[in-house]
Amino acid sequence: MTAEQHNSQQPPSLWLRMWQPFLNLSVYGKFVLVLTSFLAGFILVGLHNLYFVNTLKIRLAQLQASPTETTIREAIHAADLYLQNGAFLVAAIMVFLIITSFLCVRMMVGLLQDMSNNLRAVRNSTGESLSCQVLESVPIISDDEIGLVAREVNGIINDIQNIQRFRRIIEGDETTTDVYKRLAYVFKERLGLNTFVIWEVNKGDDSIEAVYTSPPDFEEEICQMSTPYLCRAVRTGDIVSSSGYPGICPIFPLPDVMTHSCVPMIVGGQILGVVQFLFLYVNSAEREEHFKSSLRRARQYLNEALPVLHAKRLAQNLHQMAVRDTLTGLYNRRFLEGNINPILSGIQRRESSMAILMCDMDFFKRVNDEYGHEAGDMVLKTLAHILQNSVRTSDLVIRYGGEEFLILLVDCNPDGLALQVAEKIRKKVEDQQFRIEGGVLRKTLSIGISQFPSDTAAFWEAVKFADVALYQAKEKGRNQVIRFESSMWETEDY
Repeated sequence: MTAEQHNSQQPPSLWLRMWQPFLNLSVYGKFVLVLTSFLAGFILVGLHNLYFVNTLKIRLAQLQASPTETTIREAIHAADLYLQNGAFLVAAIMVFLIITSFLCVRMMVGLLQDMSNNLRAVRNSTGESLSCQVLESVPIISDDEIGLVAREVNGIINDIQNIQRFRRIIEGDETTTDVYKRLAYVFKERLGLNTFVIWEVNKGDDSIEAVYTSPPDFEEEICQMSTPYLCRAVRTGDIVSSSGYPGICPIFPLPDVMTHSCVPMIVGGQILGVVQFLFLYVNSAEREEHFKSSLRRARQYLNEALPVLHAKRLAQNLHQMAVRDTLTGLYNRRFLEGNINPILSGIQRRESSMAILMCDMDFFKRVNDEYGHEAGDMVLKTLAHILQNSVRTSDLVIRYGGEEFLILLVDCNPDGLALQVAEKIRKKVEDQQFRIEGGVLRKTLSIGISQFPSDTAAFWEAVKFADVALYQAKEKGRNQVIRFESSMWETEDY
């Protein structure tokens, strides 16, 4: 809650409204007004004394002209009266000044105590408790330098709470993509940074990818990088800004139109990526300062997000290692076992079908025996590449085990289509020259096909049927495609 919101919910008291014109003065204005009040008091007392002296002179002149008992008594009474009035006037002025000073000091002390209590709460709270804790805003009772300090304190506390709340939210997100979306929302909605690109660096394949672009149609205007080391921010690990240094980044495509600031995301010496903020050229010093302030706040959010991003990337990498084959990069059998149910549910909901292709390289063991396991690995990687490029992105290619590969052709309704795809794959492998150290090899592929759910409503039984068809292809001379038939499997239980 900001100070303005706090004040709008709790209207100021009558006392504060009475004193508001005074409180709205600057510190120097208050000093001048207080000094003027003291001077006015002294002048008032002086005028009273002057009037008293003049009156006393008149009485003394009357007494000298007619020294009767009555004139003496009147002179004494007048002197006593003016002395009493003078004492009362001085006392009233002193009481007024004392009360006014006390109330002003009391308000200032209360304001400082509120600031101190909130800052102490920030210091003593952990990040989690602070984000859950609602701190009362310091009341803004004046528009002077003290009010400015109160606003700054409220702003700092509000920013800290928002940042800690942001971290709690992203810790509950599942993927780095979710975290990037949260960051993008903060940049656009809270900080007014509408044009930016979030780049993610992948050290595994030495690549850099734009994972979030704002606005989305800005993708065609962003930097083109084949390797992360083309990015100066990645290469140096420092913030790279073209403000004051035009042309600092040779690959930036819009140097004549926009300035840019590239902030590297670094955790433990490892660069996770770069956030590139872009601005149109401006000649306003005020707008320039606003952009710098927004960038500073954006870096605060980034600093909170970096450990979370690092942890989620590690978790994603571990998950990928568990479900992907390290040699070929294809999904493995564990992935299939954990994700097949949603695929089957979708097929049943659409009343569709799926072709299952079991592929096995013929005489692969000879490659390992004659040329070594390194040559065998190269052959398998080439085969995986052929299989992956021969099917749609919606299909699945899985390294099932050893030299066996399983292909799931999702929504493959015509039975003949699976045979066409399988034959195309077999022909590609037959024509492929597998390059190994010292030469090339020619290999062939045998493929068995079954259809789910037309052959069986049990998926794993359909996989077994494809394996049975593959066995028939091997028995009939290899390098061929065989479609499963019920006569190939006569037992009831697979």
